[in-house]
Amino acid sequence: MLYEGLTTTLNIVFYNYIINYFNFQAYTSKIFARMFQIQLRYFQYILSLAIFVGILISSTPLISSCFVGLTLIWLTEMLSGQFDINSDKYYVVLILLLLSFSSVTFKNIFSSIETYETFIIFLVVLMIYFIFQSDVNIFKIGNSIFITVITFLVNGYIVDPLFQENIFYISYIFLLLLFLKTLATYFNVQFGNFQFFFNFFLIFIVFNGVSTFYDYKTVNIFIGGTSIALFTTFITHVFTKLRFEYEITSKLSNQIYVFDYMFAFVLSLYLVDALNVVNGLF
Repeated sequence: MLYEGLTTTLNIVFYNYIINYFNFQAYTSKIFARMFQIQLRYFQYILSLAIFVGILISSTPLISSCFVGLTLIWLTEMLSGQFDINSDKYYVVLILLLLSFSSVTFKNIFSSIETYETFIIFLVVLMIYFIFQSDVNIFKIGNSIFITVITFLVNGYIVDPLFQENIFYISYIFLLLLFLKTLATYFNVQFGNFQFFFNFFLIFIVFNGVSTFYDYKTVNIFIGGTSIALFTTFITHVFTKLRFEYEITSKLSNQIYVFDYMFAFVLSLYLVDALNVVNGLF
């Protein structure tokens, strides 16, 4: 009887205090990444508010820097779901951030270099870098290259003269979408079965509504709004699927949906070439 009681006590102590302790240690990376994501989310909303301030004071540089900052924060948050930034893998995130920001640097310092030349240089450097990362699996490499390439393109697009000329027009749409999407998230609208329809018609209505205040032809507005709505809805779905593959932060949260949607909108502007579409320059 005494032996059985002692054995039971040791088993309870071993399981509750030793096994659970090491299980907690195994998930410290996920806990840290989750806390890091929350902090990044605060910065995303602060930069979004700064865009509104930039509109009030008519500061194009402030708005441009906020858009670039939002892109880099989104990239950081995505990479933190794949690499443990609480270990020596933080340098991988830093290098990918620098590569993504290089498109802005080339646009301002080496303006004589064409965009496609910059993109080729970027891809070569990125592939060479991952060749020497022997402890990173092929899935991480593929996801990292994908999100780094699209943020590289978006950053270069933000500092493009065409984007700069229409930056207030884009900012109005961006802030209105952010407000409505956040409001919809608060009321759990986007988690219903009709979330794809909601994502599509939200940007379709907002884009067309804001564009009617400008001297654009109705048919061009309709074509641009439909194209951007389709691309944004599809790209947002792709981002959601990618997050389920992340081994560190596989659990999704409301706020992540919001800024995936916002980045997908800016990326769609680039892919569709919406600014030229609404101007009738097909």
